[in-house]
Amino acid sequence: MLAAVHREILRTLAEAQASYAHPVSSERVAQALNLTPSYVREQVQVLRSMALVDVRRGRGGGYFLRNRRWPPAWRQCAGWA
Repeated sequence: MLAAVHREILRTLAEAQASYAHPVSSERVAQALNLTPSYVREQVQVLRSMALVDVRRGRGGGYFLRNRRWPPAWRQCAGWA
């Protein structure tokens, strides 16, 4: 089971409809969750290691959900099942 902060980051990215073409910055996620951008970046590394989130680097970069149609096991892990 993911920690609450991980579920909230995933929810924020889903609500923002983050995609490779329109990624969401760590600053925007941090503002939405009342966290610091550095803490968000730290926590996103866990989600990246689980292949739930990916990053687009460079100007205009940010985070996006890697696969919008997760298998049921991942949805349950994220607390969405």
